[in-house]
Amino acid sequence: MRMINKIYILLLCTLLMSSCAAIYNPIEPSYLSYELAGNYNGLKLSYRYGILAELNNKRYARKENKHKIKLVVVKIENTSNQTLVVGKDFNLISNGQAIDFINSAAAYQKLKQKNWPALGFLLLALTPPVQTTNGASVADFPLGMVAGPMLAAGNIFVAINANKQFRSELEGNTLLGNTIKPQETRYGIIIINAAEENPIEIKF
Repeated sequence: MRMINKIYILLLCTLLMSSCAAIYNPIEPSYLSYELAGNYNGLKLSYRYGILAELNNKRYARKENKHKIKLVVVKIENTSNQTLVVGKDFNLISNGQAIDFINSAAAYQKLKQKNWPALGFLLLALTPPVQTTNGASVADFPLGMVAGPMLAAGNIFVAINANKQFRSELEGNTLLGNTIKPQETRYGIIIINAAEENPIEIKF
């Protein structure tokens, strides 16, 4: 019986650990540091892969690897005397071919945290009551019945809020279609269908 209880507790702890939602640490592309990747007729290109994992957004980074897509932060500095539109006057390419972009809405659906794992905390309701002592009397307190729903609700709230921030950042940093004026620097996020971190270039 004791062995069964130990196995049950171990499985429950494992499930609860995997049920915890994670906060979202904003990317904020304009505040990141970049290394110059290339200069293309007055357009200076810099970019960074792996930023989700680097910023400890592990839940989102795992989804990135699972779906074989890459979130890339990009910096483009226009040192020319022309106003240029991303995706119209020039394109981003990889290995000599057009990049297969994923729009922010589709990327969000692939990368967002799920809410339902937090319901695993409701299993705490199945744990035996905790005995509390008040003077000479001993009473059973249903700790699991109280803590389970509270933890489930709290983690669902964390996941919803994190996803909201993530979605807002994706939508607010769309790079394609943006205009870059002379001597202006534009930052953004692109999501691409790629299993590897392939080099990115600019093609006019």
